[in-house]
Order: sequence, then structure tokens, then C-alpha cells
Amino acid sequence: MFINFECKKCKIEFNCDVGKIEIDEKKLRPIFEKDIVCPVCGKLSMDDVFLTELGQTQMTEATWGK
Repeated sequence: MFINFECKKCKIEFNCDVGKIEIDEKKLRPIFEKDIVCPVCGKLSMDDVFLTELGQTQMTEATWGK
């Protein structure tokens, strides 16, 4: 599954294949099968990125009904 992010470090938007997405019910945070990788900064955590408006829509579609 591709999700659109904005890197907090370099401020670019990018699409990243994060694989399967699950939601941690206790923390209400996504758990990605693959790492988030910015084309400029490299491997990032969820705390290092923003979900863009498109990314929010993609996340909703990926986790709908789970």
C-alpha cells in the first residue's frame, strides 16, 4: 500500500510503499509492514513525517472496517 507523507526534516512530499497496515488499538497508531523511507533523508519513524491530506485518505481506505 502506498501512502503519501511529508517529511518533517526536509519538507518534501513523497509516496512510500508501507506494505500492509494495521492499527495499534491501544496507541491508535498505524503499524506498517515496511519502513517509511524518505528519498532524501532515508528511513523515518511515524514521528518524523506528517500524513498529507492524500495520505489521510489513503490510510482511511486501507484501514476501513478493520
